[in-house]
Amino acid sequence: MNVTGIVVEYNPLHNGHIFHLNKTKKITQNDYVIAVMSGNFVQRGEPAFINKWARTKMALEAGIDLVIELPTIYSVSSAEGFAFGAISILNSLEIVDSICFGSELGSIYELNIIGKILAEEPPSYQGLLKYYLKHGLSYPAARLHALTDYISDKNILSLGKNHLNTILQSSNNILAIEYLKALHKLSSTIKPYTIKRVKSKYNDIHLTGYISSATAIRKNFHDLNAVKESMPDFTYKIIQNEISCGRGPVCLNDFSQMILYKLRESSRDFIKSLIDVGEGLENKIKFAAEEASNIEELISMLKNKRYTTTRLQRILIYALLNMTKDIQNQIKMSPDYIRILGFNEKGKDLIKLIKSRCKMPLIINPSKKDTDILVYDMLATDIYVLAYKNNAFRKARQDLKVPPVIKPASI
Repeated sequence: MNVTGIVVEYNPLHNGHIFHLNKTKKITQNDYVIAVMSGNFVQRGEPAFINKWARTKMALEAGIDLVIELPTIYSVSSAEGFAFGAISILNSLEIVDSICFGSELGSIYELNIIGKILAEEPPSYQGLLKYYLKHGLSYPAARLHALTDYISDKNILSLGKNHLNTILQSSNNILAIEYLKALHKLSSTIKPYTIKRVKSKYNDIHLTGYISSATAIRKNFHDLNAVKESMPDFTYKIIQNEISCGRGPVCLNDFSQMILYKLRESSRDFIKSLIDVGEGLENKIKFAAEEASNIEELISMLKNKRYTTTRLQRILIYALLNMTKDIQNQIKMSPDYIRILGFNEKGKDLIKLIKSRCKMPLIINPSKKDTDILVYDMLATDIYVLAYKNNAFRKARQDLKVPPVIKPASI
């Protein structure tokens, strides 16, 4: 049995994802594919375009055998927390042989060396990092400079500084390096592979034909004929069904009033306690929340080189979900449960095997006894559904009511 894991958001699933999945199967020669997928809020600090159960249907239609939810505290984290949570889940299953992810570089060798440096943090690298932090750089910028200097000084990779900087600042490379760092930290035996990202970039907002970024598809979904070319028919039909039922699409602006209310009624001390809020940002947030009339205005008033749009969006989601700094240690630790969102016939075999090997609780049909362990996932869904157009689907505790998505065997 050869099992490959992948980490996805499928927000929504498009032709680029199908390319990744097909290449993954070809490279790894796997028998089974497990996807760890974000729930109703995603890593960019936004709500998912459509809910996690609809996206699970997409994954199963695409050929994924088992879909596991990435717990909310990881799915809305920085690249480091997001990657560590996902890799920890795959590693804990005790059945995964390989992982395959996309990158702009498309070469595992250089990315793996960088990931290992970050996992081990040799003393000379730490010294460089402290130097740049002391000189006022943000942590990501300080890490970038420290890594570039360390690799160049030690002549570890035969890459010029400019090329190295490009590698370290590309979205998919950053995530790939974090996956590899997590594998090293966990001393995992999972073998990593990477596939070069083709055509569109992660942050592209313009449709580029057959393969377009998920960002571009979300931005242009009002032009149905244009986006249809960029996704499989089943994705299009699933999205159309969600829209016709009044369950999407969902966007950050749908939560403007909720977020502004939360920030306005909260004390500066509470805002200061939120994950990633520091350097007096709580005062700026409090002022901006009183002056802004929507999320776009709020972010515009707060955005600077240190606090990017994505970083600010995550902070707003932290406020919405009451995610304060006291759970940061939890994010640095491996998840303590496995929540299954869906599976096909082959996935049933995987579940049996996981039950025999995995030491963590396996949650397939959540019940009231799981509410403590699923607290942030349930809160995320309870808030997410308030953005639905159809009032009938806005009821709470759907995590305890919606069964896993099961794709029957083809006849």
